[in-house]
Order: sequence, then C-alpha cells, then structure tokens
Amino acid sequence: MQADAHDEPVYLGFGAEVKVDDLYRLHSKFLPLGKIGGKPSWLNPKHLPKSTDLLCKVCEKPMCFLMQVCANGGENDPPHAFHRTLFLFVCRNPACSRLNDASNLKAFRCQLPRTNDFYSFDGPMNPDFGDAPDPRAITDGPGMCQICGCAAAKKCGKCQVARYCSQAHQVVDWPTHKLECAQAATDGFIAEKLQNPRNAFVFKEFEVGIDQEYMPANLFDGISDDEDDDDDEEGNQEDETEEEKKARMKEFEKFVKENRDKNVDMTKEDLDAATSEQPKDLDFDKFNRLVNLNPEQIVRYKRHGLPLRATGRSELPEVVEPCENCGAPRRFEMQLMPHLLSLIDVDAIGQSIDWASVYIYTCSASCQITDNGYAQEFIFKQDFV
Repeated sequence: MQADAHDEPVYLGFGAEVKVDDLYRLHSKFLPLGKIGGKPSWLNPKHLPKSTDLLCKVCEKPMCFLMQVCANGGENDPPHAFHRTLFLFVCRNPACSRLNDASNLKAFRCQLPRTNDFYSFDGPMNPDFGDAPDPRAITDGPGMCQICGCAAAKKCGKCQVARYCSQAHQVVDWPTHKLECAQAATDGFIAEKLQNPRNAFVFKEFEVGIDQEYMPANLFDGISDDEDDDDDEEGNQEDETEEEKKARMKEFEKFVKENRDKNVDMTKEDLDAATSEQPKDLDFDKFNRLVNLNPEQIVRYKRHGLPLRATGRSELPEVVEPCENCGAPRRFEMQLMPHLLSLIDVDAIGQSIDWASVYIYTCSASCQITDNGYAQEFIFKQDFV
C-alpha cells in the first residue's frame, strides 16, 4: 500500500478464505500483503515484542494476534523502512472490551531496509513454487509460543521442545501436547497440524486482499442536520442497515437499563420516543453510506489522511501522543471496520469484543527502531453509544 499525500485514494482491505493446504502462503518468508488470525508472520523474526508487551492492559493476560497489514510507503519512507508492516493484537476476554476504550488492543510497527538478513534484495520467495525451505531462515531466533506464535521464554519441562509465552498458554496446550510430548522429546521438534484455526486460542486465518475505494460524487446528497427533513420513521426503519439496527438496539438497551427499576411497561411508542429524541448523527449516516458501498470491508487505509468517524456521539482524540521513540507527531494511518468482528466470529449477542471502528495512528517519520524490532503505536476505539 502506498499513501502519504492527501490526494491519495482510500484503500480497502477484505478478508479472503484460505484453503488449509495453502496456509503456507501466509508465512513470513513470502511477505504476505496482509493476514488475519492464526499466528503472526513476523517481519523481523529475530527481535520480537517481549511477552510483557503483549499483555492486555485490563486483565494482564496474553493478547491474541488479530491481523497484520503490509504498509510500505515506497519513495515516501526512509531507507530503513523499505519493508514496513503493522501488527494488531486484541484480548480475547469480552469483559476487557470497554466502551470507547482501546485498553484491550495494541498496535506495533516493524520496518526493515531493503538489504537485510531475512529477505532477498529482489523480494520475497514465490509461494507459487510451494512451501520450499527458506534459505535465509534464522537459527538463533527466539522460541515461539506453541499456542500464539509470540516470543516464548518457557519450555515444557518434560520434552524441552514445546515453548510457551506464559503458563496460561501451556495450560491451554496441555490436552494436545501430552499426547505428543514423548515423541517430541525423541524427534526434537513438533510438526504443526494443518488445520484452521490452528488451536482454540487463535482466530481463523484469512488472507487480506486490497482494492481502491470508488465513491459516487452524489453519495452524501441529502444529508442534513435539519430535523424537518426526516422521512417517515417506519420507512426509515425498514431501510435500516445492519449497523443502523445495531446502533438503535444499543440505544434501546441503554433506555431499558436506565428504566429497569422504574416498573416501566415498554411499548413500541416508548422505543420510538427513546430513539427519536436523539439528535441526528450525521457522522453515522456518512459512515453507513460509505460502508454500504463495500459492506465486507474490514480495513480502511489512508496514511496521513483523515479517519472516517463512525459516529458523532463519541469523540475521536483531540491530541494523539507523539512517537515515544523519536518524538515525531503521530498521524492517522488506518482503521478497522465492524465486519472484521463477523469474520473472526466474535460478534455474539450480549457481551463480546466490539467496536464501531478502531483507529491506528503511527509515527509520521517512520523512525528507525532499535534492532529493527517492533515499536508500539497509538490506537483508539470508537463505539456506537
């Protein structure tokens, strides 16, 4: 993806199914354009984030890899960022998903120069030739957790082969590992089974495809904050999108919660009154019109562009923290869309991981990172309220 100037288009990301036999195409050595779920395909496989960096700020348990996106800037990026990838993680505990709070999410930026120890100067290996051995595979890299694929400091005490980032993931893996532990001690390795998802902790894997957004010139015609312009309420509700229905239901649930101790008999008129008294949400209207052009979009990418607000009823951050690494201002780069929740199968009724949109702001200088490792970036979550 290339985006720096304001006249660059918006790029949309879509999840694509991957056959189990083709999962190898998402491995690091092929530099995938993007992937969802499974284990991270680390850009730098040697200097990984510490396991403590990948703990949820709410429950302090290991987070789950959500997705990664190749975000090269071409000529606009410095030489040390010829390869550039963003990695996103989320806590799997639904209770950690709080309203307009991104404490259950983390984003990391990783960059490499064109000449590096892991990939050819001429580009990645060609996956069409099959899952061939990687001639540049490192032999002194960190052990990877058997469950989540992140840096692992712990080993199985019996076989000394299986590695884990935490005791929690060792417990998760034990029902499977106890059947292969003795063989692993003999072989010195554990062959990963071909299945998707790879285990009960990670999300199902998808490839990310990219397309450019094309927007009709008259898309926002008729949007107004004039209350007299409202159409018939019944007709509006019949034409509601899924996101609009979801927002109205949240308003209704809020109304019920506020009145549950008042012995109020709820009727359709009550619901209409509770929701119709809300002022118009023009941002929500614009958001839905754009989303409805490509309902299956999971990512909107426009580096150094403007984020698409999901709703005007909760604010985006007025001040974004500057880069902790170099002090340069951070600027908007991409946002996650609601359809990603359906793709990873977490959009359950009731308590679940949720967002209207998740916004990622990155260092505007794409500054060099120590050991070409991973730098944490700023992330913000907006919910429908």
